[in-house]
Amino acid sequence: IALLLAVLLIASVAAASPSSRDFAAIDAHARSAPESAARSVTSLADYLTQSSQSDREKARAIFCWIAHNITYDISLLGTKPDPETILDRRRAVCAGYAVLFNALAEAAGLKAEIVHGGSKSRGPAAAIGPDGLLNHDWNVVEIDGAWGLVDCTWGAGRLDERGRFSKHYTDHYFLTPPDLFAYDHLPEDPRWQLLDPPLSKETYLRRVNVQPAFFEHDLKLLSHAEARIDAGSALTVRLGAPHETLVVAALSQNGTDLAHGCTFSQRAGDSFVIDAVFPSPGDYTLTIFARERGPIQVVYDSALQYTIHARSGTDRVFPKMYASFQERDCHLEAPFHGILPAGRAVHFGARVPGAEDVVVGINGLPRHLTLRDGVFSGSILPERGTATLYARFPGHTKYQGLLQYQIR
Repeated sequence: IALLLAVLLIASVAAASPSSRDFAAIDAHARSAPESAARSVTSLADYLTQSSQSDREKARAIFCWIAHNITYDISLLGTKPDPETILDRRRAVCAGYAVLFNALAEAAGLKAEIVHGGSKSRGPAAAIGPDGLLNHDWNVVEIDGAWGLVDCTWGAGRLDERGRFSKHYTDHYFLTPPDLFAYDHLPEDPRWQLLDPPLSKETYLRRVNVQPAFFEHDLKLLSHAEARIDAGSALTVRLGAPHETLVVAALSQNGTDLAHGCTFSQRAGDSFVIDAVFPSPGDYTLTIFARERGPIQVVYDSALQYTIHARSGTDRVFPKMYASFQERDCHLEAPFHGILPAGRAVHFGARVPGAEDVVVGINGLPRHLTLRDGVFSGSILPERGTATLYARFPGHTKYQGLLQYQIR
C-alpha cells in the first residue's frame, strides 16, 4: 500500500492548474474593476463577466477579483457570512470567501456549491478540529458540464500559525486538478474530492504536507511520499527540480529553528538532495523551501514539510553554504562534516561547473585544488581557524565563496 501511495503521489505532481498566462486579459479586467461595479453582487458579477467568452473565463474573473480584493480577518470566525456585507467591508474568513464566490457565480449564470471539510494549512487554533485539520470551506463550480475545484481563500494569501494573514496571490487554487487538490483539502462529502475512487481519511492524513510553492516551482517527490518519517541520526530526501529552481531546507524542534548546520541541500542533475542531521533523539520538523534562480534577495517560499522521528542523535554538522554554491550548481563530494580536525590531513572534492580555479582558503592563505574528471580535489593539512572553499569564474577577477568550515 505504501509503495502504491508513493507512486500515486509522485505521478500526480505532473499536472498543474491553469496559469495566469492563460487568463491574462480576464485577470487584467478583474483587477481593474471600479468601485462603482462592486456596490452589489449583481453589478459586480455583470462587470466581471461582461467580456468573458466561456464559463471558465467567468469563473476565473470571479476568483481573481475575490483573491485580490478580500482580506482574511480572523476576528470574523463564527459569524454568519453575507455576500453583500462582505462586498461592503472587503473582509472575511474562508466561509465568507466561499459564500461570495457562490453568490457571484450564481449571479453570472454559473452552477456552484460550497464545500465544507478539513485542510492541512496552518491556521488559527480556533479553527482546528479534533483531528488536527483546519476547518475550511471552498467551492466547486460547473465548467462545460464538469465540476471544478476553487479555493479563493488560499488563492488570496497565507496564514501563519497565529492566524496572521499576508496577501500572496496564487492561481494554483483555481480549477486545481483533483489529485493535486487532495494534498491539502479533504471534503466531508467524499464525492467532492472528484476522485474515483476517493481517498480515505487515513491515506489523506499520511500524505506529505505540500504548499502551493511545491507546484509553482514544479517540484516532484522522488523519495519520501508520506508526511512522517522514521530516521536514525541522519536523513536524505530527494526532490525533482527544474534547473531554474533552487531548494534549501530548515530543521526545527518544538517550534524553535535549529542551526543552519543541521541541513545541506545541493543539486544532483535534475534533482536536489536534502540531507539533515539530528542533534539528539526526538521529533523534528523538516521544512523545504524553493525559489527561482536569480538575485540572492529573492525570498524562498515554503514548499513542503515533513515530521521526523529521530531514533538517535549526532554531533555532526554541515559546512556553511554561500548562495553562490547553489547558483553555480556546485556539488560537494567531501568533506561533509562542517568541523574539521586541526593538524590532520583532509581530502576536499567538489564539482564546480565552469570554474577556472578553486582554492581552499585557510586563515587567509589559499591552497589550490586540482581539476580531474570534472572534480576539483586535493588533500590539505588544516590549521585552527576557518577553511573557506572559493572559486573563480571566467570574466571575474575576484573569487566567490562557496562553503566554509570550522577547524578545531
